[in-house]
Amino acid sequence: MENPINQLEIEKRIADPIHGLIRITEMESKILETSYFQRLRHVRQLGIAEYVYPGATHSRFTHSLGVLHNVTLMFDSAYKNWSRNSDICGEIEAENVFSSRALEITRLAALCHDLGHLPFSHNLEPAIEWMAQSKLIKESFKHEQISSAVIHKKLGHILDDYTKDVAGLIEGDYFNIETPMFSNFLISSAIDADRMDYLFRDSVYCGVDYGRFDKPRLLDSLYPYRIKIGGQHYDAMAIHNKGIEAVEQFLLARHRMHQTIYFNRTVVGFEAGLRRAYYMISANDPPWELPDSYLEDPETLLAFDDPAFFSNLKASLSKADSWLKEPLLKRISIRKMGPFYYTSTGNIQSDEVDLEKFKLLKELQEQLERPSEHWYDSDHWMYAESKKQSLVKPLPKSINKKYDEFADAKDLKNTILLINNQGKLDDPTHRHYGHTFLPYISGHTYHRFLFFCHKDNTEKLEVAIKPLLDRFEEYQWQQSSLRSYF
Repeated sequence: MENPINQLEIEKRIADPIHGLIRITEMESKILETSYFQRLRHVRQLGIAEYVYPGATHSRFTHSLGVLHNVTLMFDSAYKNWSRNSDICGEIEAENVFSSRALEITRLAALCHDLGHLPFSHNLEPAIEWMAQSKLIKESFKHEQISSAVIHKKLGHILDDYTKDVAGLIEGDYFNIETPMFSNFLISSAIDADRMDYLFRDSVYCGVDYGRFDKPRLLDSLYPYRIKIGGQHYDAMAIHNKGIEAVEQFLLARHRMHQTIYFNRTVVGFEAGLRRAYYMISANDPPWELPDSYLEDPETLLAFDDPAFFSNLKASLSKADSWLKEPLLKRISIRKMGPFYYTSTGNIQSDEVDLEKFKLLKELQEQLERPSEHWYDSDHWMYAESKKQSLVKPLPKSINKKYDEFADAKDLKNTILLINNQGKLDDPTHRHYGHTFLPYISGHTYHRFLFFCHKDNTEKLEVAIKPLLDRFEEYQWQQSSLRSYF
């Protein structure tokens, strides 16, 4: 069986500072030329992080090209490993997993996966949930659903009979498409083409080394693997245990990027300000379409990118009778969100979940969310932001029972399948991998809370959160001291 990558008809090559030359087919080139993909040139990959990391001006456009490149490398490595060592992969349906159709659909899904992003990438998404709660829109949704709407309603004439499967891969609806589950692992899983690109790319453009990992070793360890769940067989993606150190490095890189870049306290402060402004303007006299319109008519999305958002924001804030007043615009324009208070909490062990801990987290955030509207009415504002990230989700304890604890294949999404030379599943968190840190972080979630307030509200903030923080200590939270930044 020939490697389908050799059958790709390359039309053009695009130079990328991270991956070098990225090869594009004719159909992919047509997608690139659409206004929907070109819009991504004006959507920052890291939102407003450039206010803290000046080099972080890269876009979803280049990131999407990088994901296409990575998914091809992963597909190629898995094919070559299966060709050399198919006996440890189980009885996979290679003619489907490694078909030309599967490769082309997977590449197209990688290219189109971020078409539905709002300005500043993920930053504005929580505001959609607020709009749904306040009945501004019917229901909440994710950017993947907007991407799917763009694909179905605006790109179908290019994708033709690939349309349903490309959209299905992006939305994770792999039960209703013909493309094998293996392709979904490449697009969205614990170790996927998306994360492989943004960790390294974000690290380079932010001027840090935290997102680097041993990519060649990780790629060399990828295998297709047939697994049985609930009486059904699925062709998934697994990693040979020879690559356990590369897995460790990848997960650690992601953890460190969240700690230092994605959860940076100043970045979070700016993001929170823009998010609240987006919600409040949308709830009053919005100069843009409400987000549910993008599902009905994706063409309305074309007028909503980073520059358009800032332009409309400034216009709204500069109105003489603006209920948002001047302080928000002033703080954004001079890059100043402080002073603010900050604290962070430590790890939660997922298999020892205490619901009381999560009730406290929710109570703490709700207590500071109540006066959120007043933050816009004057300089006297106070609010909270929370961030969390799971390092490694715990694997089923019945590792030797072929994952019988999984209810269905959806449980596989963020689980790392580790195989040995006999084609058997290993548990990467098992103690016999004592030279790695995986046994010690499996099931842990990193939580961080940040509290922002005007200097005149510091005492009020302390009064509001001290009882809750004292209760955190009862549950042995690793808590930093409350500090003030000016």
